[in-house]
Amino acid sequence: MNVRVLYFASARELASKSAENLSLSEGASVGDLSKEVQRVHPPLKTLKNSMKFSVNLTVVDADTILKEGDEVGILPPVAGG
Repeated sequence: MNVRVLYFASARELASKSAENLSLSEGASVGDLSKEVQRVHPPLKTLKNSMKFSVNLTVVDADTILKEGDEVGILPPVAGG
């Protein structure tokens, strides 16, 4: 199954790209995708405990199952105040 991954802010800098298509096994979860992007882009491991994810513009947790053609956003921690 193929999904589109979008990298934002510091995640984009660490991955050295803003987007890419990744191939995952059927039934893969957002957590599985997280492990795969960290394998492909080791610098992203620095964000592993603080990354948030969106699927088709909705923030989701790591247990969310992905489907063919989903668009997954990788959202690094956001500071404000």
